[in-house]
This record gives sequence, structure tokens and C-alpha cells, in this order.
Amino acid sequence: MADVKDMAILYDTSKCTACKGCQVACKQWNQLPSPLKDSAYEFSGSYENPSELGPATWLRMTFNEVEPDDGGVQWNFGRQGCLHCTDATCETVCPVGAIRRASTGALALDREKCIGCRYCVNSCPAGVPHWDAVANKTSKCRMCEDRVVNGLQPACVSTCPTGALSFGRRDEMVSAARERLTGLHGGGHTKAEVFGIDELGGTHVLTVAHRGAEAHGLTPGMQAPSAVSLWQLLKPLAAIGTAAVAGVFGLSFLTGIGYRRDELTLEDREKEVG
Repeated sequence: MADVKDMAILYDTSKCTACKGCQVACKQWNQLPSPLKDSAYEFSGSYENPSELGPATWLRMTFNEVEPDDGGVQWNFGRQGCLHCTDATCETVCPVGAIRRASTGALALDREKCIGCRYCVNSCPAGVPHWDAVANKTSKCRMCEDRVVNGLQPACVSTCPTGALSFGRRDEMVSAARERLTGLHGGGHTKAEVFGIDELGGTHVLTVAHRGAEAHGLTPGMQAPSAVSLWQLLKPLAAIGTAAVAGVFGLSFLTGIGYRRDELTLEDREKEVG
């Protein structure tokens, strides 16, 4: 097994052509089906397709269109998928431990353990996990853990033709992002910034946003919902409560061993009479 501790993907919007090769590679490697009918998707006037993530769409390219004052259309491409946050709300709220931190740094979701409660769906500030109503399971990107532990890059990274995606140790990706940022600032992209170094405790998908994070569909300074912090406080209490209830039932069972009623019930009498 390769040494793959704390890895990260670096996405550079200034190099992206939104060819969607990464989007297709994700579906292909993870065997995620796509509708084959023309009528499956409503035309929105945008090249964005599909219009949102879903149980069978773990990665999609976004086309944030802007009309500059001098006319035309300016496309600010983005990448929507799991950010693999360090402060992962999905992992925190999962009541059955179906979401775990892999050695690669990714957040892996075990569908065998998932009970379809959708706590992760409702708590993710990036709107990533999606619930499959048919299977009653939740799905999301797992950063190709099966490829990475065998020394391969995630499928999306391996297919990028322009070098907009790179993959490596997170500290190296952070250094590369900062170096790229310096170059973009020097080249006149004064709004350029890096998303993911500090957001959500540090994400394992970093973005160099050459027109600013918001322009590429990201929220600078994104943090976990405050309700999740409350959940973190209550979770141990809930566990104690559950253990206490189990203890009471256990004690009741033990004290009941050998117990025999003084008087027979009607059913007992009928059994004795035969």
C-alpha cells in the first residue's frame, strides 16, 4: 500500500476549461448511472448539466455566468463535490458511524452502515451528500480511496487534460496553491484567493479561485452550522442516556432471574389440569 496519509486535491480555476472530463471519469470509475433519455434533464439555458449533485452524481462542473460591462459572457467555472473537511459536520452528526476519516484524509461513507437518516444531508454546509430514496442510503464522493491506497490518483485528477487538477500531500498542495496565488496576483488577477486552507478546519479539496471564491460558487470563510456544535455537546449525553436505559433493562433482567409468582394465573392452571 502506498504512503497516502492526509492527501488533497488542488483545483485551479484559471487552468480549467470545464470539459467535464473529470465529471465523466467520476461516474465511470464509481459506476454511477446516468439517464439516457433526452428528456431526463430540463434545458436551463446553461451548459451546466446536471443542475445539481445527486445520489449518482458525486461531482459536477458549475458554469457561473457573468455579463461584463463590455458585453459578452464571462464563465467562472467551478467544481462542486465533497470538500472532505477537517471539521466534517457529516461525520459529527452520523449516529451510526457510517462516515469515517480514511487514512487518505478523505471522508468515506459506508453504505452498509448507513440507515438513511439524512442527518448528514441536512447538516453539510456545501450541500454535498444526497439521499437515494430507492435504496434509503446516502451517497457522496470518497476521493477514490480504492485507487489512492493503491498508488493511483483519484479518477477525476487522472483525466484532467489541462493540469487544472493535481493531487498530493495536503501540505504540498497548500504550498502549491499559495505559490500559484502569488503568480496570479502578479499577473493582474487581484481578486484571486485560495479556498480551503482554513475553511471548515481545512478542506482536502483546495481551490485556487482566480476571480475570487464567490465568483466560482464558493463561500469564503465557510464554517460548520452552529447547530452541529450543539449536537457535539449533546451526543455524549445521548450516549450516556442510551447506556443508562440499557443498564436499567439489564438490571431488571438480572433481578428477574428465578422469580416465580406466588399465585398461578388462569393460563397456568389450565396447563396443570391438562
